[in-house]
Amino acid sequence: MRIPTIHSRRKVTSRNDERGDHHLPIQMQGEKSSKSNDNFRAPSQRSNSKSNSNPVPSSGQQPPPSAFIDDWKNIALIIIICALLLILQAHTFQNTAIKTTGFWSPYNKINTHPSWCPLATCTNTPRCKPCQRRFLIVVATGRSGSTTLMNLLDLLPGVRMAGENKGQLINDFTSFRNLRDSIELHLTATEEVDGAWKHFPIPAQSLSCPIQGVYEAINPPPELSMNYRGNYDDSDTILGFKTVRLHEALMAYNDTDKIDFGLWDEFFSENFPCARFIFNIRGDIEKQIQSWLLAFGSNLDGDTIREYNIKLSQLAAVLGPDRARVIDMSEWSKKDGSGLVVLNDLIEWLGYRNCKFSSLIHSNKDGYGKDTTKLSLGKDCHLDQG
Repeated sequence: MRIPTIHSRRKVTSRNDERGDHHLPIQMQGEKSSKSNDNFRAPSQRSNSKSNSNPVPSSGQQPPPSAFIDDWKNIALIIIICALLLILQAHTFQNTAIKTTGFWSPYNKINTHPSWCPLATCTNTPRCKPCQRRFLIVVATGRSGSTTLMNLLDLLPGVRMAGENKGQLINDFTSFRNLRDSIELHLTATEEVDGAWKHFPIPAQSLSCPIQGVYEAINPPPELSMNYRGNYDDSDTILGFKTVRLHEALMAYNDTDKIDFGLWDEFFSENFPCARFIFNIRGDIEKQIQSWLLAFGSNLDGDTIREYNIKLSQLAAVLGPDRARVIDMSEWSKKDGSGLVVLNDLIEWLGYRNCKFSSLIHSNKDGYGKDTTKLSLGKDCHLDQG
């Protein structure tokens, strides 16, 4: 604080005496005096006086409130910077996970399960992601051990198998061809369709989600599991089912030499792009005929069963070794256990590691009996996601 001259002090004192300020405490008189002296200073001097008027806190004296405000501002700024860094890091990880470059769009071809379906075509849109769900489909003929195979596969981690569905794949195939082959519908049009068949462009593979949804609906998880966890999501579960009627569609052409397996390949590629197929046949035709007679009381024609097996094997060949595998019940179900190597090789082909069947269960025993044998594939059994 600037010390006033003697001359100015006298003026301040005389003015204070005139207003009766001599009755105020000495400290308040000093404040009045400094304010009065500012009136006689140059503007520049006044500003300097005001800037120097805030006392510097001495040792042990608390800082002014403005210092605390500045500290909180600094803390808030640090928190904001950390939050921005976390957001940037998460965005970077996301781009790394989807393995894409450039600007991400909901319209993309990203395959989220390349180890399960490396050759899949995935046309992702905001309405449908055809490769999001993995499938394991067992195609077989009647009395070929398909139920036993289904129950064995259900033991694999992350797999939920379901039984037959009265040939639903055939119905889906018919519906798909009905829409695809309709000239008026213009299913693959890239511009808006006007008139009686009006619709906006339909993205490729859009039908896959409603078709897959049927099998999700009829193969739900246990109700207890869905109640136990909030926002239940089992989209990572591999859904499986078996069908013993597909050969009926393959044989419906009569002219078996001209069956277009490419239509079925197209159907599976578009609507089940992330699926693996196990074609299970029974090479011992005579035992299959005997089993059919025991279960249903009717006879099967041996040549017809052989034709079924041929058609299923041909379809598996069209789908290719990365998607389809043919196994023979007559080999993997040997009573001495020597056929277990076929099943263990099968699950290794699926991508499972440290998994091994040590014995068999016998579903539909003596007709439709149930085998309650408990099996374990090993505590370290897991699916290789790499």
